[in-house]
Amino acid sequence: MFRALASYLIDMDRKPRRLELQLQERVRVEQLDFALRLAPFTVITSISVVQVVSYLFWRPELAGYLVLLQGLAIPATVIALERCWRWRSSAKPQRVDSSYVEWFARLALFAGTLLGSIPLVLFAQAGADGRLLIASTCAGLIATGIGLAVVPRAAISFTGPIVAGSFVALATTGEAFYIFVAVLLAIYSGFIFATIVHLSRLVTMRAASQVELERQQELTNLLLNDFEENASDWLWETDGDLRLRHVSARFGEVANTRIEDLQDRPLGELLPPPVRTGEAHAAAMLWSSIGARLPFHKIVLPVDVSGSDRWWALSGKPIIDTAGRFSGYRGVGSDVTQKKTTDDRLAYLASHDALTELPNRSLFQEKLAEARNGDPDQVRFAVLRLDLDAFKSVNDTFGHGIGDALLRNVAGRLLSFADPARTIARLAGDEFAIVANGHDREAAAELAGHLVDRISAPYRIGDLRISVGVSIGIATAPENGSEEVMRRADVALYRMKQEGGRSFRFYEAQMDEQIEECRALTGELRGALERREFILHFQPLVSARAATIEGFEVLLRWQHPTRGLVPPDEFIPLAEQSGAIIPLGQWVIREACRIAAAWPSKLTVAVNLSPIQFRHSDVVAIVRDALQESGLAAERLELEITESVFLEATQEILDILRTLRGMGVSLSLDDFGTGYSSLSYLRRAPFTKIKIDRNFVRDLPDAKTDVAIVRAVVQLGTSLGMTVTAEGVETLAQQTCLAEQGCHQFQGYLYSRPVPAEEAEALIRKPRLNLVNPHAA
Repeated sequence: MFRALASYLIDMDRKPRRLELQLQERVRVEQLDFALRLAPFTVITSISVVQVVSYLFWRPELAGYLVLLQGLAIPATVIALERCWRWRSSAKPQRVDSSYVEWFARLALFAGTLLGSIPLVLFAQAGADGRLLIASTCAGLIATGIGLAVVPRAAISFTGPIVAGSFVALATTGEAFYIFVAVLLAIYSGFIFATIVHLSRLVTMRAASQVELERQQELTNLLLNDFEENASDWLWETDGDLRLRHVSARFGEVANTRIEDLQDRPLGELLPPPVRTGEAHAAAMLWSSIGARLPFHKIVLPVDVSGSDRWWALSGKPIIDTAGRFSGYRGVGSDVTQKKTTDDRLAYLASHDALTELPNRSLFQEKLAEARNGDPDQVRFAVLRLDLDAFKSVNDTFGHGIGDALLRNVAGRLLSFADPARTIARLAGDEFAIVANGHDREAAAELAGHLVDRISAPYRIGDLRISVGVSIGIATAPENGSEEVMRRADVALYRMKQEGGRSFRFYEAQMDEQIEECRALTGELRGALERREFILHFQPLVSARAATIEGFEVLLRWQHPTRGLVPPDEFIPLAEQSGAIIPLGQWVIREACRIAAAWPSKLTVAVNLSPIQFRHSDVVAIVRDALQESGLAAERLELEITESVFLEATQEILDILRTLRGMGVSLSLDDFGTGYSSLSYLRRAPFTKIKIDRNFVRDLPDAKTDVAIVRAVVQLGTSLGMTVTAEGVETLAQQTCLAEQGCHQFQGYLYSRPVPAEEAEALIRKPRLNLVNPHAA
């Protein structure tokens, strides 16, 4: 009951919201400002009361007290007034320290204690008139404490001692009348304290509201100032006839028109209907909203500003007067030309290749889906998958800058074949694709033929003249299935690349069968090593001078349980693609070392390494372990490395080669003269042997060009202190020609086919080889 009554009287149930720290500090400043502006009235009233009381009650027996009262009250009054004057004469601070409030409360307590001593000292000794004077004085002093109510601690510190002194003075008389007066004083004091608390709460809330309002006003002003400083935004307003009025200077700047020429200009003249279809929808939204007197938000429209295409984003709301009549529009405009240009560019890049400006894979898939989703009875289209031939060699030889320039040139030639029925896209790297609507097999073949001729023509890039071919795989719908047409074009392209490229192939059903066969073979390959289906064959390396065997090259064979002997050119690429070459290559090295360890110590064994082994296995550790397990001397092991390893000739690969050579292992550069031959390989890597590819041996001695190439390679190798071995020697004429050019070592069917380890041991026991001429028949 009491709590409900108290809540009703002083709003105890209204809990003010918790203020943030910065707002609390601002409210504290406002409270002190209010209190310090009213405090001089309380101070002057109090010192005046002290003077009157001192005059009226001056008697010798009270002189000591009154002098002390004056001696303390006057300095306190001076200090208080000086502080109040200093506060009022200075700029209002943003914040005050809590110690300042503490000082204010202590000064109020000191003053209240001085004034509260008056009834304690004088009331009991005074007569009836004196007591009435003291009671009236104390009542007035208690009331003056309300002037400090905004700082309740100070107000209570001032009023509390006066109330306490008065109450004690009345109660100690022992007279019933004054006891009742003390009771009335308590009731009156309760009112005073409740009023102080209530006023403090009200003033605090008002101060908080005022501070919050000022802060919001500051924020609004800041936003408006920022808005005015932004060159792409402006305010606009029309009258009821949609004529511009109150045209701002910023609006004139953006429209590049004098304010006088914009004033009273119809909005429709400034925003004419757009011509392009894609822009008509936005204009329709704007004018339909205006016609229906509805608000609209950031409608983007094209505007002609002094012959330049600009884009404005307009927001507006109708103005309705007090009578409910439409009186115009008011809103905000923004020049969003740069943003619109950027957005359009990003949208373009999302669907186009940044390098060639051709549609990318995403847009191509959309166009392909559109072609598939046409009239089922009339769906006819072709997909052409294009892949440049020898593009990687251009990148590796001339750098990626020239490669990018070549791709742009290719894209330019492809665009010459573009029309509304064809979408030409770059999918990735040097891969392109075309979806040609309405093209049957004959039309697709004609298009592909023209593409091969056009793209294969030489390109002039700077001072370079570059030639690349193109391989094209074609699938048509509905013959090859509209859903499978892309995959089947890929299959046809793969076959075309296998056949050498520079032409086109249509998809055929048996291509899928061959792919499935490769997949099946790949699956069987993964377990073949564990099933011990691999065997090693050995082909002798013959000394050109003594016609004796100096070593053997290891050749891997797969003895398949149902397919028989699978040729290496069929399963080695599959092993490299599937990663099976890693464990398989490790097994070959270990097995070759184990077998060779049983041969005479003068014979070497040569093992081919795949580039995949360099990238994805620890070749050095594998070789070291194989030598230790077998006991084979490192000098008897020869590792044959193809030039394709050097397409990624990182420092790491070169370090591996040097480490192997440091172990004593010989290094042979296989198939020299083909692929990506570069003399820098011989300078950078520690090779001990060069192997001349069989392509330069096949037509000897009749091909004079090949004779010259062999002679040059032999001279180069000899001058570098390397052994030169010729592969593919099959006739005595070839042998004689190679010997005349100074070749050091031979290998080929003239001496022996690759044979199992048992037959190789039989060859070792022969002092000289019996020549076997495969063409003798």
